[in-house]
Amino acid sequence: MTAASARTRLPDPLDRARALRAWLAAAGGAWALVSAPIVVAAWGGPLTSIGRLEPWRSAGAAVDDPYVVFGALSGVSFLAIGLALLPDLRRAGWGGTALAWAIIVGAAVTAVSYVSTPADAPLHALWGAEGYWLVAIGLLGVLAAWTAGRAWPRWSRALLALTLPVLVLGLLALGYYPHGPLVALALEAVALILAAPRAARDGGRA
Repeated sequence: MTAASARTRLPDPLDRARALRAWLAAAGGAWALVSAPIVVAAWGGPLTSIGRLEPWRSAGAAVDDPYVVFGALSGVSFLAIGLALLPDLRRAGWGGTALAWAIIVGAAVTAVSYVSTPADAPLHALWGAEGYWLVAIGLLGVLAAWTAGRAWPRWSRALLALTLPVLVLGLLALGYYPHGPLVALALEAVALILAAPRAARDGGRA
């Protein structure tokens, strides 16, 4: 084996990191999908019957308020998806960076929202705030598509611009937010991570 052929067989650290980020985003979506029935069973919705089955029933019974606890824990999905996207969306200009950070901040917004569920909670007015935050994330997708450079494939820029419809499709599929939109956002994130330009010089508009 020549030195040149040996180099071509070595794994590319960039490709490995990209694959790990794609798996992180997928894990965020998987957590939203798996935990959704627990929250919906406590609230009511299309997944209620699933939430009454094992192991969801036992998981919900293990905490005092499964709606609040597992609802707040959906913030983990925001965090995983946002952190997975951040390195690549930085190469989509300021719009892409803003989108990634908005997804990350969604973790805190969601946690505060669910903890504020009781009517006597100090921040009860913020209950449900993650819904408005998801709309903001969808609109930031349009900015990210605009600031992304031509090194990004055209279809990936179109996907960024369609982030809000993607979130709506996720909501329609599961009938509950933020879990449904998070599953759809995770799928979009995996596609974007795999499509992102490799080099920093291939980034978008400053």
